[in-house]
Amino acid sequence: MLFHPKEPVKILGKWSFQGIFPKRQNELAGKLAKVVSEELFSTDELKEKLTSPEQIGMINQMAESKIHDYLNFQMPKRYPILNFFLTEKNKANVQAEIMNEISDLAPKMIGRYISNLDEHIDVEAIVYGKVSKFSSDRLEQLLMSILEKEFGFIEKIGFVIGFLVGLIQMGMMILQQNLLY
Repeated sequence: MLFHPKEPVKILGKWSFQGIFPKRQNELAGKLAKVVSEELFSTDELKEKLTSPEQIGMINQMAESKIHDYLNFQMPKRYPILNFFLTEKNKANVQAEIMNEISDLAPKMIGRYISNLDEHIDVEAIVYGKVSKFSSDRLEQLLMSILEKEFGFIEKIGFVIGFLVGLIQMGMMILQQNLLY
């Protein structure tokens, strides 16, 4: 009843019946999108992680490697006369100056970029769009993978309760028959 029938089924032309999750998929998508955008995903946290010393260090290493490659391999090919006048010490000084600028600039650029993300990317709309477009099979697969243990427990409890109710009904029928005869 949670997942099937996936499409609405008419009963006696008056009532329609559909599995709970397929019927309420858009509502589920909306609530999930709201939770993700308000409680799970924060551009402030993203900004903090991307501007952490480790991340800035990685950016600096990549930039330093690229600058070194350019000054020592690509620039001599493109500008041989300029390269002729630059000593290794001058190249090292240029690289150090550029790296100082990048070290100061990288966190600011990342922060500004992420601030713009807040204005241009609607996480809630993205999550809603994706979840609401899940096929019924994909939604069932996803929820079953999350709630498999709980559904197993519900089935077992349902079996026990159903069995007990059946025994009680059978006992009542036997008692009723004995009272009538």
